[in-house]
Amino acid sequence: MIREKLDSLLKRALEPLGYEVYHWELTWQGRKRKLVIYIDRPGGVTLDDCVRASRAIDALLEVEDPIPGSYVLEVSSPGVERGLWEKWHYERALGKMIKLDLAKPVEGKRRLRAVLHRVVDDEVELEVEGKVVSVPLGDIIKAHVVYIPEGS
Repeated sequence: MIREKLDSLLKRALEPLGYEVYHWELTWQGRKRKLVIYIDRPGGVTLDDCVRASRAIDALLEVEDPIPGSYVLEVSSPGVERGLWEKWHYERALGKMIKLDLAKPVEGKRRLRAVLHRVVDDEVELEVEGKVVSVPLGDIIKAHVVYIPEGS
């Protein structure tokens, strides 16, 4: 229930400012909870954008109070080596080099560095050392884009 409520509140706070919720996590940091929100928009996100978004989110969460107890709020850009959690994250990363940790080995490996070619249904097609392999999204424990500077 808290997930749906936070999803709705974050969208309500950010969409009027032109930001999208890329991803968010509510975790424990010592005895306090920590709410980390990654925002994005076409052209990227600046520090000023994070400050503006943080103020809007904080104001709405203060009124709605969806998180029991105290927590720390952190707003950030997903960055160039952005994590990949949702199917649409993979769709936006097509053609890029990604790094994955897998629950089941593929080509004998649980860690892959591969070019993301396609997202089909609930699988990603990757080029690993010249071979195309399919990996179910459910078998991916962790994934992120690998930053490769232009001209490299």
